[in-house]
Amino acid sequence: MATLYVVATPIGNLEDLGPRAARVLAESPVVAAESVERTRKLLAHLGLKGKRLISCRESNRRQAAAKVLDALGQGQDVALVSDAGTPGLNDPGEAVVASVAALGYNICPVAGPSALAAALSVAGFKQAPLSFLGFPPAKAGARRRLLSQAAATGWSLALFEGPHRLEATAQDLAELMGGRQVVVCRELTKLHEQVVRATCAELPRRLEGLEIRGEFTLVIGPGEPEGPDAGEVERLIDEGLAAGDKKPSALAKQVAAATGLNRDEVYRRILERRKADASEEEDDSMSPSRAPEPEPRERELLVANSLGLHARAAAKITETVSRFEAEVVLSKGSEEADAASVLSILGLDAPKGSRVMARASGPQAGEALKALDELFADLFGEGR
Repeated sequence: MATLYVVATPIGNLEDLGPRAARVLAESPVVAAESVERTRKLLAHLGLKGKRLISCRESNRRQAAAKVLDALGQGQDVALVSDAGTPGLNDPGEAVVASVAALGYNICPVAGPSALAAALSVAGFKQAPLSFLGFPPAKAGARRRLLSQAAATGWSLALFEGPHRLEATAQDLAELMGGRQVVVCRELTKLHEQVVRATCAELPRRLEGLEIRGEFTLVIGPGEPEGPDAGEVERLIDEGLAAGDKKPSALAKQVAAATGLNRDEVYRRILERRKADASEEEDDSMSPSRAPEPEPRERELLVANSLGLHARAAAKITETVSRFEAEVVLSKGSEEADAASVLSILGLDAPKGSRVMARASGPQAGEALKALDELFADLFGEGR
C-alpha cells in the first residue's frame, strides 16, 4: 500500500533538513506542497528533478486532497510539505492528512523542524498543560473571545500570527493577560532571528521597534485559572431546584457544564440546599396532614465480579440509579460514595469479595435498591 509521508522541512536554515527527509523527498514520485514555488527551490537545492507537484493551499485543500488520494490509489508514495516546518499544524495539510486517514492509507511522519517546537524550546517557562491556538481569527471579536476563553484555563498558550495582525493581537493579550509572561519568536534559525521576552502588558510597546515581517510564534506563560462565578452557580442551582424537573445528579451535571465547577462539588451544594430547604419547611408547617418523608432503606451488596468496582462497573451503577427518583449512597467501612458519581464510587476501593452497603432515600428508594441488587448479582454483565 502506498504511503503519505508528512515531511518536516526547514523553517529558515537549510542545514536543518534531516537526511531522512531528503531521502523521502528523493524517493517519493509525488510531492504535495503548500507553496509549489518554494518547494521547487528546496528540491533544486537537493538536486531533485522530475517530481509531480500538487498545489495544496488553503483555497484548494479539498481538491489537493483528492489528487493525493488519486496518487496513493495508483500506488504512488506522496510527500506532504508545508511552506516551512511540520505540515498539518494549522495549515492546509490538515485536510490532506484527514482525508488519507479516513480511507485507511499509511501515514508516516518524517519528524524535523517546527516553529512551534522551536519557540517552546526557548520559552523558558512551564509549558504543560499547553493549549495551541494556531492562527487566531482575523475578526477582532472572535479573536478576543478565543483568547479570553484560553486565558481562563490558566494553561500556557502558543499561537501563530501574521505580520498584519500582530499588533492587534498584542493589544488583546495586553488587555486580557497583562501580567503573564510572553515570548515572541521571529525568523527562528535564520541569520536575524529574534526572541523577545516581555509581559503581555509590555508587549505592544516592545513591538514598536521590531521589524514586523514574516510569521511570528508566540508562547504565553501559565496564569491562574479563573474560578467559576459563585453567584452564577447559586443562581443556576436555585432555578433548577425551583423548576423541580431534574434529579439532583442531572442538575449537578447541567450546572457543572455551564460553570466549570466540579460536578461533585455542585452535587454537594445541591444536597445541602435541599436539606436546608427541608428544615425550613418543617419549621414553617407541622401540619398533621403533611405526608412524612419515607425512611431511608438499606441493602448489603456483594462485589463478586472479578475486577471489583472499576470504572465500567461504577458507570453502570450511576446509570442504574439515575433511572429512579431516589438518592443512593454506597459505603464501605468508614468511606461513603455518591452512587450518582463515578469518581466518588471509585474512591471506595472495593475489590472482588468486598461488601458494600447501599442506603437509599426517596419515593423510589426500594426500586433503586432492587435494581442495584440485580446489577451486582449479574456481576455487571462481566461473567465470573
